[in-house]
Amino acid sequence: MFGALVARVRPCRVRPLARTVQAMKIITFAAGVAVGFIIGSRAGRGAYEDMRRKWRGFAESDTIQNVKGDVKDFAGRAASDVGGKVSETVSKVTDKASAKIDEVTGKGGNDSGPASPAPAV
Repeated sequence: MFGALVARVRPCRVRPLARTVQAMKIITFAAGVAVGFIIGSRAGRGAYEDMRRKWRGFAESDTIQNVKGDVKDFAGRAASDVGGKVSETVSKVTDKASAKIDEVTGKGGNDSGPASPAPAV
């Protein structure tokens, strides 16, 4: 009777142990490094230098430099706009929190003094 109940409660898939997952990640990384090393050593230094020279030519081209400057300017403007909005929001939240604290503690802006409970009759 309890066997059927236990069978229904068990999860349908057993989760692997954290150690096993970590070991699999390490093995996958090591395999990637090994494949990269073998491919790189077969291509040789000449192919590596040729690829590096082409990349530098691409990265230093006028078109890429213009795009890089435009992106940098845009990021600067966006950061400035976001900073201004964050400052405004923080100011509003601070004002609201201060007003709420004053309301709760009875130190409101009215000059009638702190709020006192009604006298018991």
